[in-house]
Amino acid sequence: MALVLLIVAFALFYLYTYWGRQGKELTIRTLAAVAAIPEAVGRAAEMGTPLLDSSGIASTLGTGRSAADTLAGISVMGYVARLCASAGVPLHVFTRTIDGLPLIEETLRQAYTMEGRPEDYSSDMIEVISTQHSFVSAWLGYLQRERPASIIMVGYYAYESVVLAEGGNTIGAMQISGTVNSHQVPFMVASTDYSLIMEEVYAAGAAISKDPDNLGALAGEDTLKLICMALIGLGFLLAFGKITFLIDLLGM
Repeated sequence: MALVLLIVAFALFYLYTYWGRQGKELTIRTLAAVAAIPEAVGRAAEMGTPLLDSSGIASTLGTGRSAADTLAGISVMGYVARLCASAGVPLHVFTRTIDGLPLIEETLRQAYTMEGRPEDYSSDMIEVISTQHSFVSAWLGYLQRERPASIIMVGYYAYESVVLAEGGNTIGAMQISGTVNSHQVPFMVASTDYSLIMEEVYAAGAAISKDPDNLGALAGEDTLKLICMALIGLGFLLAFGKITFLIDLLGM
């Protein structure tokens, strides 16, 4: 049964990706945290302060799940940069992902160019921090010095998530967060105004980037989940009539 579901998964991913590449619109529901990003940029513009953004504390793009989280965070960062460029809001970015620095630089440069303000981009807006503990110290220091009106932190975070978020709360910043690290989700939800929970981080990255491969994989995954839920529900109902073949099949 597992092999059958694996084949179905590959088929769904291929089908939706193919449709996306052919121009078929693959829609994703509006996420409250993503919808609040223009509000965060507007707040920074009104208060005349910078907007602080980070794609997480992953040290490299070559490490499993943290790489996917970081890439989704960089997609969100590109969207934020476009809004900041359009509104004339200074953007400051913290990163610890050394091998992701060229991607971050190009994402920001492209965002400012697309808004017709390439001269506003500067590599000085990116602050590279080498270690996890120094990242936290530098972040908290920046908050107290610059007091940004809005903070966006979507990506991979570990123990420091609550420290970073509570630091933002001490200065009254509007905060939007997101992580796939289940150990840190409760702290993010409790400490920030809007939060992307678990797979919503990937959905946000896909929705913003409009990449057909990402959208296709997401749509295929959701369809597979619906199929599995339907099979489980059907098996549960059949079990009442002592018909257990489906449950036995799913248990193989």
